[in-house]
Amino acid sequence: MIHRLIRPLGQALGLSILLLASGCEEEPPVTKPTAPNTNAPAAKPSGGAAQAKLPTIKLFLGATELIAEVADENHERQAGMMHRTEMGENEAMLFVFPYPHQTGFWMKNTTLPLSIAYIDRESRIAEIHNLQPGNTNTVESRSSRIMYALEVNQGWFAKNGIKPGNIISTESGPLSKAVRSR
Repeated sequence: MIHRLIRPLGQALGLSILLLASGCEEEPPVTKPTAPNTNAPAAKPSGGAAQAKLPTIKLFLGATELIAEVADENHERQAGMMHRTEMGENEAMLFVFPYPHQTGFWMKNTTLPLSIAYIDRESRIAEIHNLQPGNTNTVESRSSRIMYALEVNQGWFAKNGIKPGNIISTESGPLSKAVRSR
């Protein structure tokens, strides 16, 4: 009788240990998108080259359209606009994070003056900031609910009347339906 109980008990204990061990794995932390991560492989080729153009998505901000490259992998977010020398008038880079959090960007190795919008899960612009070329001071979001960041040429938001509170949409609806972290 005891032998018949030991085997199922051992199997249940083994399964419990396996489930506990698999649940202990932590999700890797999200690093500052343009900050170098010394623990990760280089995000760009040697020689200071910009990362290759990323897949794009069409964004709508009011009556204005943007074509945004989507940086949704950690190495893409880290490299961002570093070493880029131009960005078209209605082009942008959209940074997609795996979960809402407080974030910050800096402009190390970035020569273009940019503006950044920090965006919440509902595709609503929470904040807009100007970023200066080469400035390594981090521009932190005030909100801890940032799910996306959108970089454009400096002054683009003001020129197009885009302000905090505006909603960004895509052909598929809100950002959450159109882009997902890979």
